[in-house]
Amino acid sequence: MNISAATLIQKLDSAMARMQQRDRKTELVEIAYRLIAKNGLEGFRIRQVAAEAGIDNGTLHYHFPSKEALIHGVVDYLMEDLQNNRAVRNAADPTALDELQMEFEDIRLRLRRTPEQFIVLSDLAVRSWRDPVIAKMFRKLDDGWHVHLVSLLKRGIRQGIFRKNLNVPLCARAIMVALRGIGYQSRLPHPKVDALLSELAAQTEHWITADNAPQ
Repeated sequence: MNISAATLIQKLDSAMARMQQRDRKTELVEIAYRLIAKNGLEGFRIRQVAAEAGIDNGTLHYHFPSKEALIHGVVDYLMEDLQNNRAVRNAADPTALDELQMEFEDIRLRLRRTPEQFIVLSDLAVRSWRDPVIAKMFRKLDDGWHVHLVSLLKRGIRQGIFRKNLNVPLCARAIMVALRGIGYQSRLPHPKVDALLSELAAQTEHWITADNAPQ
């Protein structure tokens, strides 16, 4: 089917407009994210986002019709980032234990590079108690993380690395609680946080590995 030059230009213009709209929305979300990290949700004002972006409130509301919609955009932004482990794989075919160690390394890197992420997450977690939409997003994130850890632990058992009598769902939940709790230590000096993570990783490995199974 032949497409006229005019139609092709129209399609290209439309695609470009969608890309620019996505870029603008991403910019607004990133500004909102920084402001929440700085001032907290209670001090968050949508007009400040517009001012930093150099646009008026009407243009901002075109992309996000309400303050709540923009906050939900920040949640989506965080959820997407948290699904990507920042640790570098040291082996082409990592074992389950290697991947578990990467979970701890991911938290260490986040605390060093983006400590504000834990500030925003803490504020949003509190808000989720009152906001069912944000609560649903957090549950989705938790469920995904739990499924990932359960799969990892089961693979470790099959590989003979983790002990067979491990309560896998409970163990996965305990690891999540421990790693999330480390985030509250983000204001400590980096060496102290690193020491905490190293100790937690060592104790977790001792708890779940086959060599340390109860007799």
